[in-house]
Formats: sequence, structure tokens, C-alpha cells
Amino acid sequence: MLNQYVAKKSVAILLALTSMVFFSVAALATDSAIEGLLESNRNIEGEFRQVTYGEQGKQLQVSEGIFLLASPSQFVWDSVTPFAQRIISDGKTITVWDVDLEQATQKPFAGAVGNSPAALLGRPAAEVLPHYTVTELGTEKFRLAPKGEQDLFQHLTLSFRDGVISAMSILDALGQTTVIEFNNVEAHDGVAKENFVIDLPDHVDVIIEGQ
Repeated sequence: MLNQYVAKKSVAILLALTSMVFFSVAALATDSAIEGLLESNRNIEGEFRQVTYGEQGKQLQVSEGIFLLASPSQFVWDSVTPFAQRIISDGKTITVWDVDLEQATQKPFAGAVGNSPAALLGRPAAEVLPHYTVTELGTEKFRLAPKGEQDLFQHLTLSFRDGVISAMSILDALGQTTVIEFNNVEAHDGVAKENFVIDLPDHVDVIIEGQ
């Protein structure tokens, strides 16, 4: 049950992250600073450390691993500790593979995003901007707060260092805060689509949602 909860939590966080990275520049044209930063971080890879805190500040979960992002809406999020888990999107389907449990869940990307910001990918700026309030908190630091009452998080903070994404903090609807630190981040000019195709072993139990 814990693994399933963490998996759902990780997917929601990752969708929020990728939606910020993949957001169209036009949708953020009202803020030229974050526009340039997001544009330069659309295709990146590196390492992450993710810590989730309860409403009272107690540490609930820590995970570490590597990630790969590539537009449009393609990503690999490999958690190495505390247990092996792979979350992969080819832009159409998201697969969450709990390696130790020998179980994987696949769902359409469009259905998985729900009411998260990722659901707004590709929509005209006139439709996107009214749903969010973007605030510049300091040098290379921004807060995005959804205006809708049914959103998955209260606000998300993005931090950059010398033009490279360095951290993200999410306060969710339950009052839990998840902090992700990004390390050894490097840009790439594009990677093969095979990186986002997962070949599950025959012994893995696959659950397909949305069919």
C-alpha cells in the first residue's frame, strides 16, 4: 500500500514538474524572466533527491534517482532508493513500474494528468494564463499558484541557479510539502525516442487503466 501511495504521489509531482518545463513560452510571455529560464530547461537530464514532509513538518519519505526530460511530454524518472521504481512517459502513455513488486500500471497521458497543469499543455495562452498566478520571489525563483479550487496543489515554487533548474517545492492540497533538489543537470539537444519506450519483463503483472 505504501508503494502504491508513493507511486501516485510521484506521478502527480512529476506531471507538475514536466508541465512547468514543457509549458509553451507563449503562455508565460507575461514574465520574460521565467520565459527564458523555462525555454533553456526543456531538454535536460540529471539526478534528483525528493523529500516529502507532513503538514507538521515531519519527514515522511525520501527518494533519490536520475531523470531525463525531453519535449514534448516525454520523461524518465528512475527512483533508486528507497525502492526501485521507474516512471516513463512517451508523450502518450505513462508507465509506473514498481520493480520489486513486479507490477506495472499503464495509463493514457491525457487521463493521468487530471486537473494538474499538465492537462493544459498545448492550449492557447489565452486559456492557460487565467488559471494561474505567477509571482517572482527573487532572482531566478518563481511561484505558480493555480486559481482553481479543485487543483492538485496549492502552489509550486521553481528555483534556478545560473539559468539551470535547481529545486522545486510543492505544497499539495493536503498540506504536505515535497521538495525536489536537482543535481548535475545537463542539457541535451534531443535523445532517441527509444529512451521513453519501456520493455517490461514477462513476469511483471501489468495493469492497464483507462480502457
